Amino acid sequence: MNSQIKNPNKTPESYSPTTPKLLDMVAEARNSANRKAEKEPKLVGWEVVKFGPCRFIGKAIYARAGVSDFYHVFKSYGEWVFKTLDDMKEYATDEIYNVAFYQWNRYDAKEELLGYVAGRFMKADTPVPENMDYYDIPDILVGKAFVSGERANEGHACNFLRDEIKRQGLYQHSSSFPLSAEIFPAWDYKGDRIEGFGTYIVGFYEAFELINPSQE
Repeated sequence: MNSQIKNPNKTPESYSPTTPKLLDMVAEARNSANRKAEKEPKLVGWEVVKFGPCRFIGKAIYARAGVSDFYHVFKSYGEWVFKTLDDMKEYATDEIYNVAFYQWNRYDAKEELLGYVAGRFMKADTPVPENMDYYDIPDILVGKAFVSGERANEGHACNFLRDEIKRQGLYQHSSSFPLSAEIFPAWDYKGDRIEGFGTYIVGFYEAFELINPSQE
């Protein structure tokens, strides 16, 4: 990730959206204002799909793992970041929700600095606004899971996803391109939960690869 380059000279091929079936399910649940949310986390849906190439753009905060989290990133940068990206409609993708993207480039056993990046997945040729960070994502497989419920959080979505992946027995964590991200369909720019939704939803994305590539 590099915040110094506003318009990189070389970019991957632009993002090519696929039919967003899971995101349609999330949107339907998110907008069901009259539906009373269940207390315990419930799986809305999950899938493993081809993802990218695209460019994640946002702003990062680095802190020792476990000390800071997405909430502090959204509070610090969310309003500026998301409103700026909203104005770049020609570069938007189907991935319209606010994201906390994990960045491990400064993580080591001693410092344990984990980056949380408030931003969105944009088209691969998106120019990077001044003072923002970016991360180019190649053509990879990404597992997605969304959970709902009053007590639902990103940890539940992650656990549901990994349990389903393990049950399938077809995929393993990507060895070539690690990607993890928390997805917030019902959080506003400032990191506050949007009132009025009957169902609270949160998601988790993670990069995987086929255990046996010949299955593709």
